[in-house]
Amino acid sequence: MAKRGGTDSERRAQGEQTRRDLVAAGRDLFVRKGYFNTSIGDLVTASGVGTRGAFYHHFKDKSELFRAVFEEVERDLTLRSLASPPPGADPWERLSAGLHGFLESATEPEVQRIMLVDGPVVLGWQTLRAIQEGNSIALINEMVRSAIAEGIIDDLPVTELTHMLVASLEEGAILVAHAKSPVRARARAARVLDRMLLSVATEPRKALRR
Repeated sequence: MAKRGGTDSERRAQGEQTRRDLVAAGRDLFVRKGYFNTSIGDLVTASGVGTRGAFYHHFKDKSELFRAVFEEVERDLTLRSLASPPPGADPWERLSAGLHGFLESATEPEVQRIMLVDGPVVLGWQTLRAIQEGNSIALINEMVRSAIAEGIIDDLPVTELTHMLVASLEEGAILVAHAKSPVRARARAARVLDRMLLSVATEPRKALRR
């Protein structure tokens, strides 16, 4: 005899779908309205989960849902910029293309709002950095280490070089996000990023983008 409300696997599947629906609604509303202008009622309605009880079953509050959205956006950005290098690329090209991909994403409304505007305020620097340490920063660290091992960039402390590149990249992305002309600002920031990367190259190289 089936249990009331379905089998255990059916209830788990329904719960997972409810969580996905809430994250999808948050990803949409947090971009369009901003975190602080979005209520839990808005999220419940947009997700179609039915009740606030369904929301609180999966998230203790709105900030916890925002964290789930941030993690998803950051993971998607990492996959398409850092984890998808140009075919046949060497470590220099992988690193350069990945960092430029992150910078270029600063012109996207979703990245601007979730990662650059609301993210630092809602999550705080320590939480935000912990999320990135397990994802994008770890991948950049791996690329830097590979480039050093192959003699493509100078033999510098990997962790310090990675974090200083990331810090510069994030500041550039924030400038792009807040600029009157994000596309023009991105192009200017890209030139500076190229110069920074070329400064640690062991031999003359061409900038990947200008």
